[in-house]
Amino acid sequence: MRNFKFWATIVLAFALGLVGFLLGGLIDYKYRAIFALVGVLIGLLSFARLSLEIAKQFTHASKMFSHGVGHDESFGDQIIIDTSSIIDGRILDIGRTGFLCGTLLLPKFVLTELQQVADSADPVKRSRGRRGFDIVNRLKKIKGIKVKILGEDLQVGETVDEKLVNLARSFKAKLLTADFNLNRVAKIRSVQVLNINELSNSLKTLPVPGETITVKVLHKGKETDQGVGYLPDGTMVIIQDGSGLVGKEKAVEVSKILQVPSGRMVFGKITNS
Repeated sequence: MRNFKFWATIVLAFALGLVGFLLGGLIDYKYRAIFALVGVLIGLLSFARLSLEIAKQFTHASKMFSHGVGHDESFGDQIIIDTSSIIDGRILDIGRTGFLCGTLLLPKFVLTELQQVADSADPVKRSRGRRGFDIVNRLKKIKGIKVKILGEDLQVGETVDEKLVNLARSFKAKLLTADFNLNRVAKIRSVQVLNINELSNSLKTLPVPGETITVKVLHKGKETDQGVGYLPDGTMVIIQDGSGLVGKEKAVEVSKILQVPSGRMVFGKITNS
């Protein structure tokens, strides 16, 4: 709509000028002067609009350049990565396969959050945080991936999640995450999300109902008669009448597969074979 009004103003200015030129010899002098004056005013308005558009584009380009952000066709799409996707570690494997390519935008507030994890008193968190920095350095060496750091002066929100979503919208970038809640918020805000967990779940080869699998019962389930085991890829298996078989490997016939927000669950029962 803004572009339509802009070009409509320019067309109107030229139209009035043309009318004044064609009718110049047919109308009174004072009317020719009015046509000329209106044409000049509209022409000045058009010039002002054009100058404003150029200034806006220049300001936007300067801001993008100052933060090291811009559309680089040689590196495809722009993807903002969060702390969860870095700590998760699978981003490195995805990048190596060639399925992840483009410019990875890494905000400085994400690095700050990663540093806080690396300085945690919890040895597990501390190890994950330090591994995260190593993953970032390895990502920079993968062919087809370019890592850019976004400046810390970007004031785009209060919480980290809010900043990530606003940045993705501002730069029209995708958001790579392994965070379930951030994934939901981003989708509500119409941001395209690359969710590592969803990718992992979609690649799992699951058994079909009626197929028999061998599962070790690791612990009791929520229901009194249920046992719980896991497939090699981590998929949970709920075993009917398996509560008394903890620690044993049993043949389980798959009865159904249920999709849940965290992934997929397999339900089955002990076979007699």
